[in-house]
Amino acid sequence: MTAPQLVPTGLRRGLSSLRSSVLVAALRVFLVYMAALLLQLTIFVEVRVVGVAPELPALVAVLAGLLAGARGGSFIAFGAGLMWDIYLPTPLGLAAVTFALVAFGLGSITEDLFHDTRIQTGLLAFVGTAASVAAYAVLGEVVGQRGLVDDALLKIVLVSSALNAVLSLAVAPAMRWAVWGGRSREPSIDSPRGKARMGR
Repeated sequence: MTAPQLVPTGLRRGLSSLRSSVLVAALRVFLVYMAALLLQLTIFVEVRVVGVAPELPALVAVLAGLLAGARGGSFIAFGAGLMWDIYLPTPLGLAAVTFALVAFGLGSITEDLFHDTRIQTGLLAFVGTAASVAAYAVLGEVVGQRGLVDDALLKIVLVSSALNAVLSLAVAPAMRWAVWGGRSREPSIDSPRGKARMGR
């Protein structure tokens, strides 16, 4: 006698397919982030505007919040920040926490407002980068990293945010592919648009 199947075959296949799609998406995000990190550590070490470089790791984190939502985006942003922390002189985890908070905030605020247009993406990339850079400096001061908040901070925030807004034209399509895999974004079931589509 064979033991009864506790999980229906269809459900098992669905779960297996879901796990596979999540792993594939995670791999795509990892590849995009590593490309951004490589550019940050090579080209943008030398290429600067008025002495300020773009912040590609922060840009990836911001776009993750916009494209993957508050929860998924914050996980991606935390991982991105943790890898960026390895190359920074500040305590490990500072960029990770900062990126995760900003991604979660942006994802929550824009869940039903973000339409993925170039102008809107650029504006939100500017705002998200500004929040990330400023929060990173403030939190750094809180944990004892003196010198992060100084007279040059405002210039760094504005210039790096403007550069990220421009670079979002190239990075956003790559992140869109990584997160969505070429599919259109679907609103979450708990969001107002999702409930409307479900006829609630």
